[in-house]
Amino acid sequence: MLAAATVALLGAAASGQYGPMPGAAGPYPSVMAPTYMPDPGMGAGGGGMMGPQGAYAGPAFNPASYAGIGGPAPMGPGPMPASPSMTPMAPMSGPMGAMPGQMGAMPGPMGPGGADYSGGYGGGGYGGGDYGGYGDCGPQGWTHHYFAYGEFLYLRPGNAEVAYAVPVNAAAAGGGSVVQTGPVHVADPDYAPAFRVGFGGVISPRTSLAVSYTSFDHNTFDSVIAPGPAQTIHSLITSPNTLTGSGNGVAADAILQTEFKLVDVDVRSLLIYNPQWQVNYLIGARYGNLEQHLMSGIAGPAGFEQVLAESEFDGGGVRTGLEGLRFHPTSQFFWYGRGYASFLAGTFRARYEYDSPNNATPTITSLNVGRVVTMLDFETGLGWQNFTGNVRFSVGYMFSAWYNTVRLNDFISSVQTNSFAIPSSDLRGLVTFDGLQSRIEVLW
Repeated sequence: MLAAATVALLGAAASGQYGPMPGAAGPYPSVMAPTYMPDPGMGAGGGGMMGPQGAYAGPAFNPASYAGIGGPAPMGPGPMPASPSMTPMAPMSGPMGAMPGQMGAMPGPMGPGGADYSGGYGGGGYGGGDYGGYGDCGPQGWTHHYFAYGEFLYLRPGNAEVAYAVPVNAAAAGGGSVVQTGPVHVADPDYAPAFRVGFGGVISPRTSLAVSYTSFDHNTFDSVIAPGPAQTIHSLITSPNTLTGSGNGVAADAILQTEFKLVDVDVRSLLIYNPQWQVNYLIGARYGNLEQHLMSGIAGPAGFEQVLAESEFDGGGVRTGLEGLRFHPTSQFFWYGRGYASFLAGTFRARYEYDSPNNATPTITSLNVGRVVTMLDFETGLGWQNFTGNVRFSVGYMFSAWYNTVRLNDFISSVQTNSFAIPSSDLRGLVTFDGLQSRIEVLW
């Protein structure tokens, strides 16, 4: 009896000194999280935690399983008082002590391939200049593969007119003097539709290749009739341009055709790309064609007189520029701005012919000159894109300047004066196009 009592007393003392451990074999085994698996170092197979949330789901937090070691009690808001007989556990130095899923050091949600997206908008996300909240691990450029766009242009040529006739006093003209009696009549192009189309592909996240084609073609018609016998219509484009005889009549008209065509092949590379700004530079090649064709008729006393004149240019060269997009921070609108400079080396071919019944020998001449045409283009406006950013609409203003051209009006004046040497500082070779620009673009 004495020996049995001694054994029972020693067993009770040992049980009071070493309380049962929490966990699967602890005091609350019935409320353990169903997704909980032992740490790999504790005998679990594989490299991750298995459960209904997927192979990479972290262990569910179970308050009951942490009771007694600093976690909340299974019931009630207050902490569970520790047993007077429980000895505090020392920090674990084994695999459980370095488990990545412990509270307070858990990583963010795991993405495809195990990438950590917990950076969100801070750090390397929006605040750090990257794209889409991917932090430093995500793409740093365009995410689409191809793009195509179409543009409707409504342009007006500037400095491209031809003044062809003016009413003068008939009596003064017969005496060798010019006395204008009405406005100068000009074949002056007005606004006309044009178009541009383009397509391309992204060859790297920050580089793309594109091809575009632009076309403008417009005809302008103007006519004038002498209001009475005291006036006559004096031609401004005949050669020789005399006050009496040829070049004068009772009526005159003119048709002026102005057209240009552009083909561009460009490589674009990103300089800035974030949710607020997108800026890229481009370098490429451009082919340019610029033409003016004039046909004018004069109904004179001796019969019908005709002037035919034209100037054509074909050339190619390099093109460079900057393009920018500024996205509105709280809506789907954006501002765009584009600026380009092109240098085209080519040849101007100009021809002139004047036929009159009074002249036995018609005036026929031509001029071929090589020129380097400088082109400056500027575009700006506002746009809107859908939520995913793969469809965009924009409308704005476009301005294009062609320098060092052989304008048709200048060439006709050179034929009349027999002076074809134009100083290099003369800006009469400037031709402009400006007007409305609207665009739809699809990216996929």
